Amino acid sequence: MLEPPVMFKDENRKKFIDLVNSYSLKKQIHAPFININLCSHNSRISNASIESYFETVEICSEINVETITIHPGLANFLIDSIRDFNKVQLKKAIHKLLDFSDDRNILMCLENMPQKDLIMTDEKNIEDVITLIDRDDLFLTYDTSHYYTCDGNVKLLWEKYSHIIKNIHIVENFSKETDTHPPLGTGKIDFKEIIKIIRSFNYRGSLIIELSSTNSLHQSINFIKKFL
Repeated sequence: MLEPPVMFKDENRKKFIDLVNSYSLKKQIHAPFININLCSHNSRISNASIESYFETVEICSEINVETITIHPGLANFLIDSIRDFNKVQLKKAIHKLLDFSDDRNILMCLENMPQKDLIMTDEKNIEDVITLIDRDDLFLTYDTSHYYTCDGNVKLLWEKYSHIIKNIHIVENFSKETDTHPPLGTGKIDFKEIIKIIRSFNYRGSLIIELSSTNSLHQSINFIKKFL
């Protein structure tokens, strides 16, 4: 996971690149998301977010990253008409980002978001955004917790978008109002059903466990293994 300014400082950037290149694993990066807002109706904020993602792509090129997950940002929480513009702004930003990374052989995956973000949320909202962006080189990251907060129908999502879902974030949750990343198996998400659905669509990509603490990593791995 890359977050400026720490990871973008020259000395840290080199250490990070050298460390990652010392491993022969398949690699993916979660692009910056703190204070990043591609869909902001303020063009200066959107453009600054795009610049952060440009730099992320440059780093990814140096460590042979195969997949980048990006966030759309936060849509306006008060006014519907501005939320419509947020989608248009996101389209412009995504097109710039995809054009910039066109020759780098990287899968760019836009992540679904929790209900409070008001963009890329439920099936209808995701469909509106993907249709508007209209790029066959944009893919999806499916986050189990985010979709849970939106009361999303997992099967319907996969029926429509299984062909472009290239990454999965396995995340637990307790409520529709939070996204705290507790240990897997301690919340309310039905991972048995989710794994059954994604296997029915022959998904062969990554399953990325996201946690608020590494203390629960082994517990969470052992839990999800029961369904694989």
